[in-house]
Amino acid sequence: MNLKTAFQTIVILLLVMPIVVTGQISRGGTPIQIQKLKSYSSNTTDLVVMPAVDNVKMRGLYSRTDQNKLKPFRFAYSFDVSLNLNNSGTWYNTTQVNVWQLRIRSTGAYSLNLIFDQFNLPENARLFLISENTGEIKGAYTSDNNSESRMFAVEPIEGDELLIQYEEPVNVPFRGELQIAKVAHDYVGIVTKDHRPLGISGSCNVNVNCDIANGTENVRDGICRIIIDGSELCTGTMLNNTSKDGAPYVLTAFHCFQTSNNSKPSQSQMEKMAQSALFLFNYESPYCGTIDGDVSHSLSGSTVKASFDSLDFALVRLNNTPTANYRPYLLGWNRKNIAPSSSISIHHPLGDIKKISIDNDPAITAKFNSSYLTNGFWKVLRWDYGVTEEGSSGGPLLDQNKQLIGSLTGGSASCPPGLPTNDYFEKFALAWDYRTESSKQLKIWLDPINSNVEKLDGMALNPPETHCSAVTNFKETDTHSIIKIPDVIIKKGYYSGSNSAGFTEFAEQFKFSKSCELSGISLGIAKVKLATANSTSYISVRVYEGTDKPERLLVDNDKFYLKNFYGDAMNYLSFANPVKTTGNFFVSYDISKINAGDSLVVYMANRKSDVTNSFFLKNNSAWSTYNSLNLEGNGSALLSELIACNINDTASVDTTKSSLLEARFYPNPLSGNTTLHIETIETIDTPEDIAVYDLLGKKQNVTFTQTGLNKMSLNFNGKRAGIYFIHLQSGGKKIIGKVAYLP
Repeated sequence: MNLKTAFQTIVILLLVMPIVVTGQISRGGTPIQIQKLKSYSSNTTDLVVMPAVDNVKMRGLYSRTDQNKLKPFRFAYSFDVSLNLNNSGTWYNTTQVNVWQLRIRSTGAYSLNLIFDQFNLPENARLFLISENTGEIKGAYTSDNNSESRMFAVEPIEGDELLIQYEEPVNVPFRGELQIAKVAHDYVGIVTKDHRPLGISGSCNVNVNCDIANGTENVRDGICRIIIDGSELCTGTMLNNTSKDGAPYVLTAFHCFQTSNNSKPSQSQMEKMAQSALFLFNYESPYCGTIDGDVSHSLSGSTVKASFDSLDFALVRLNNTPTANYRPYLLGWNRKNIAPSSSISIHHPLGDIKKISIDNDPAITAKFNSSYLTNGFWKVLRWDYGVTEEGSSGGPLLDQNKQLIGSLTGGSASCPPGLPTNDYFEKFALAWDYRTESSKQLKIWLDPINSNVEKLDGMALNPPETHCSAVTNFKETDTHSIIKIPDVIIKKGYYSGSNSAGFTEFAEQFKFSKSCELSGISLGIAKVKLATANSTSYISVRVYEGTDKPERLLVDNDKFYLKNFYGDAMNYLSFANPVKTTGNFFVSYDISKINAGDSLVVYMANRKSDVTNSFFLKNNSAWSTYNSLNLEGNGSALLSELIACNINDTASVDTTKSSLLEARFYPNPLSGNTTLHIETIETIDTPEDIAVYDLLGKKQNVTFTQTGLNKMSLNFNGKRAGIYFIHLQSGGKKIIGKVAYLP
């Protein structure tokens, strides 16, 4: 087969094969596989090798040990390059499409990310990034990604070598422009084979979907992770403005824009960093347990509107407005210079999934250090739950009304052996109009109608008819696991994935009393195994109507290929078109098209003595509930997060969240043989479940006694000194408390 014929054949296949490829603001598709038509492995003319980087040395160089440290997280070393379609790579030309390839290697990098300072593609042209280590594909990026700045950034891709492939049809109205300005070498491992940072955030951090964070469901959707200059990780907050026009403003810390030598950037340098910044939304675990989040909801590029180094704030406006399936929320704010009675912060420590920190006491006015405005900061003396770490910089400080009053600059709070003390947040009240220049204040941007209001409520960026919510059936007390089907003679595999017991389809039930539109679903993929890198195995995702089991098929979605899945992580599967439902429905995945030698397993809830069930399995065209199949009769749920939009009545969603009760724990700290007493404000029945956990999340055996109406006691004798968390549940209500124990 000659080159021309091969191209024509592949182009035709691309038009008829619906293939989904993960990627940031990408359009999917599969790259033309011209490497099969040439001696690809021995070709070095299209290979650029970066200078050597010592990962260990770089990690030590940028680690911060000072007391009041700034809290960005530097994870990569950026090389300045100028690689374009004319001076690098190799072109392969046919009568229908021209293909340009360039390979970049930075030996030892955990991942690579690129920043383009020239990105302007004609219609129908496509750009792909392909990991040479894993085969992961990002793209296709198209003319939809063009911007006025002509800058573009992509999420890190695993491995130390990647292939850039640009495909341009002949007879386009203009020749595409592509130039790579930066190649960033990840020396930490924010993307590795298990898709999780090597320096995962401390164990005392609290996931944002724990019950203790109830009431923050909206505001947490306005928090994003930011990669700046390809090398720095910070946190940002979307903010509302008085015109309520949905302008996508994001507030973060000024110091997140520092140059590679930690110096203050010039205005032009800061503008370039903002234009190439990458904003990642919804990067979180869907429940209180820890699993890596999905990374498909990201946006590239922003414009600096205001910044001031002495108050450490920067306000940018995103180049693109997040769509409804990003669930964007614009937080409210309060510009009064009054200390909050309590506060929370939501952030991405070490670039990890979204976490929450809670302080039940007032913050105080304080000075951060001599480089910053005196008394320009709120100081959190001690976090009651969680901490902040590097990467949390720019994260919001929210008052008791969930309104923003500041953003994180730095501090000394850390997990044990450190202490959760002394974090500093710039004062929103001073950033408002301390300086009169429009480029150094927030007022002109966040109060464009000059209303002079002192506080403003938050709002969903999208109107109610398109606003989306995330729904999961996982409970606070669940743990995600893979559960094997009991073996008799041969190994049968897993209840929620590849097996030899005849189960080919697995469904999760969702109970709605009203209508909604389904945008997609995230599945918690436990393991994915491929016999070959070019595997064609895929799953199909379906939606059914039904009351007690899946009955009428509503839609059978496109193929989702296993080679694009991450193990031990949430993977978002976007539906080609919104699926309208009314009342109860089921979302399933079918594994019948997984080839021999390949396998897939999805996490499920490992419930003990709990018959609550929303998980169904199909065998020989018949559906069964999970609790009817296992000997103990326990129920379960698939680890999934449904994105439901245009919900007719949000109160109609049957969720598993428990309401939190107020309670008093005393004495606290607890010492010696003293008994801990718990007294609730509301009347509760005999507790159905009580559990005590240490800071590492390990369950502890503690003697419990009910001593009277709304009163109980716990005996910590024999336990080690430390911080303990108490979870008590009764009648759908929950008590969560934290105590310090000193033997």
